[in-house]
Amino acid sequence: MRKHLLGLLLTVFVAASVLLGAAIPAEAGNFVQVADTGVLQLKSNEKWEKEYRTKMGDVKIRFRNLANSKESKRYHLIIWWRNPGGGKYERVADGYSPKNNFGYAFKVFRDNKTGRVYFAMDAHGRIVLYGYDTFAKKLEMYVDSVNYWSPLPLPSMLVRPDGDLELRFDSVNRRADPTRYRLFWDLGRNWFGYQDLNVPVYHNVPASYDDSVYDTSVLNATTIYEGVD
Repeated sequence: MRKHLLGLLLTVFVAASVLLGAAIPAEAGNFVQVADTGVLQLKSNEKWEKEYRTKMGDVKIRFRNLANSKESKRYHLIIWWRNPGGGKYERVADGYSPKNNFGYAFKVFRDNKTGRVYFAMDAHGRIVLYGYDTFAKKLEMYVDSVNYWSPLPLPSMLVRPDGDLELRFDSVNRRADPTRYRLFWDLGRNWFGYQDLNVPVYHNVPASYDDSVYDTSVLNATTIYEGVD
């Protein structure tokens, strides 16, 4: 049954964040980055497709620029999952993203501790982190940058020296100190927790960046991605 993952998970994610933010992991993570596409400036009817194999299963991602489609459904994202041992791929997500003048980028991360694979979809002003839950047997959206406060416009995701993930926000010219959040996998809750790494003096800080230099359409979009179970 078709549904909007972003809208359905937003309330759950916000509630979970309150609980998870207070928990700090005792052990460092074991994340590695296995792919970085850079900005995909896809031409009309052009596609990017890649397959990633892990001990937990295989994932295949396809991203296409659809010709003759309306702006809200210009880019088509399909994700397939295959359980360990081969067999047929099962389509676990099929949805659309709005047109973005800067293009989209993907990073793929693997947690060597759990064997799970995650991918971050970067829309130049918004970034979301997805992963396939092998127990629930569905795709989950674990992180959405719009749920994290920052006066700076450009989110990105990277692997920290301690092996956890980091969500950071930078200014366009990178002259301001970034806003940073440590993301870690909580085995007990089967979800991502976070640690606020910023000086706790904010929320009334004026935005000092020029928002005309990046695409705000993805921030205002009702959904960046819709999928199916």
